[in-house]
Amino acid sequence: MSARSLRARVAPLALAALLASTPAGAGARDGLALTLGVLGGSSLPDSRLSDYQWNTGARVAWGAQARLERGRYATGARLWCSSTTQTMDLPSGPVSPRVGLTRLEWVGGGRVIAFGGAELHLIGSAGWLHLAYHPDQVDITPGPGTVRLAPVDEWIGGAGVALRRPLGVRWSLGLEVEREFFGLDAAHRSGSAIVYSRESLGEWGARLELAKRFSIG
Repeated sequence: MSARSLRARVAPLALAALLASTPAGAGARDGLALTLGVLGGSSLPDSRLSDYQWNTGARVAWGAQARLERGRYATGARLWCSSTTQTMDLPSGPVSPRVGLTRLEWVGGGRVIAFGGAELHLIGSAGWLHLAYHPDQVDITPGPGTVRLAPVDEWIGGAGVALRRPLGVRWSLGLEVEREFFGLDAAHRSGSAIVYSRESLGEWGARLELAKRFSIG
């Protein structure tokens, strides 16, 4: 599934929900506040990961985020989790362990325009990506025996847009679309040789957020 196809499926339903509600108390939303949100959506891995036998189709993802907001600006932290599989061709036959991707990121952004009761924000993120295999070991026979699939930690960063619609004074509904980038040390077979390289990769994320706002000043 392409990034365009992913956005085309998620965006129409989310936009309809955002624009159908009636905002209230917009003036009360300019003070300092803590916003806590739950996230659900999809993650689309870089298609180049298919060279390393990753499943690069769109995957269900989930998470949560907390933001401090004042006026048009916000900053906070986000947890975003997804998973896929990577096929490994072993002498005993192929195996496809699950690869869990956990991202813990600082997020920031600002409102650039408000229209029809909705708000368009530019957003950015930077943080930590943790990749872990399950099961985390494979048996290679004949050969070296049991081999551990070690977890991988990398930096990750991205940028995108968010469309948010207040649902009264305390609640809001949002749609975020973001492109994130990270690097991985990778190896693949080229003829009879194993090629090692550092790959710069990325992924698309589309997230729906239901959030509650708590005024703190």
